[in-house]
Amino acid sequence: MNEPTSVTSKAGSFWAWVPALLLGSMFIGLGTLAYVAIDDPNFALEPNYYDKAIHWDQSQADARASRAMGLQLTLAPLVVASNGQVSLTLTIADRANLPLLGAAVQVEAFPNAFASRIETLTLRETAPGVYTGQLAHGLSGLWELRVALQHGATTYHEVLRRDVAKGAKA
Repeated sequence: MNEPTSVTSKAGSFWAWVPALLLGSMFIGLGTLAYVAIDDPNFALEPNYYDKAIHWDQSQADARASRAMGLQLTLAPLVVASNGQVSLTLTIADRANLPLLGAAVQVEAFPNAFASRIETLTLRETAPGVYTGQLAHGLSGLWELRVALQHGATTYHEVLRRDVAKGAKA
């Protein structure tokens, strides 16, 4: 009797693994890109961005009301000290250029280059109309400072952008 003889070839076994290798490399690439996206310190989302977009008209009305109050905010030059901190000194005067006494001042500060590193601090009044605080992690470059001020029943908001210089204060 004639029996067919089977010929085994190893060439087909290589091609059987190609789809698995392609899928594996795709998952490794996807995982690497996800890690880079999550761990990027330069990437940030605006907190409550959807809520802010929904209430855009109200925020614009609040900004007009803040400008109508006529407060003058003067920020002393920002310099990174040798210990890495930045001293924040904010002078606040009213429309008549008199110091604003007894206000509760909150500041959200972050460097534009690393917008996810938001520092929130409460400034304390050290002299009439002069409010001070310390930013713990000072980086040189452009910073955004979002000032929220509560004085009696009135609320005032202003966004300041300032450069932070390198070097200790003289």
